[in-house]
Amino acid sequence: MPKKYSEEEKVRIRKALRREAGRCLALYGVRRTTVDEIVKRTDIPKGTFYLFYDSKEALFFDLLSAFVQETEEWYLAKLQEIDENHIVTSLTDIFLTLLERFHDEGLFRFLDGAELELVLRKLPEETLPDLRKRMRTVIDSLFSYFYIDDKDDINSFSAGYEALLYLLLSADRLPDKEKALRLLVRGLVLQMVE
Repeated sequence: MPKKYSEEEKVRIRKALRREAGRCLALYGVRRTTVDEIVKRTDIPKGTFYLFYDSKEALFFDLLSAFVQETEEWYLAKLQEIDENHIVTSLTDIFLTLLERFHDEGLFRFLDGAELELVLRKLPEETLPDLRKRMRTVIDSLFSYFYIDDKDDINSFSAGYEALLYLLLSADRLPDKEKALRLLVRGLVLQMVE
């Protein structure tokens, strides 16, 4: 008979599974990450994993979905705290933190279409358009907050930020990665606030 978990325990286990899935994703990618590795890292029985997720792909999708939702909430909260006297620095810090979180949680691997395809192959077909739409909405909302009237400008800033996300695929090979990313993000922010 399967163990029953309290709501608090369920939340804790899901967070632990997502955290370790992100670490495995960053280290190994989707194909080489196994359920056995994830449960070993979270110190839960394999059967418990399947109480929460049907597959590792479902866990990776949940990781990405949770990141999108948490990012939007975090971003909106951070915008309320912006120092108007140092707007370029404040925005650079916000956008750079988002890039770093995307990288640190292993989600940069999904920029490689093959990795994302491995996850989506086991999920309902309608999942992909909904996920892409949600991701695009979050990126667009990063810039639409600033009352940029021209839709083309919002699209351009969004595309510029997406290009920075793609840079994460090889960012570990850059000398002074943090400085290079900060410089690029700051350039995008300067274009946005001018």
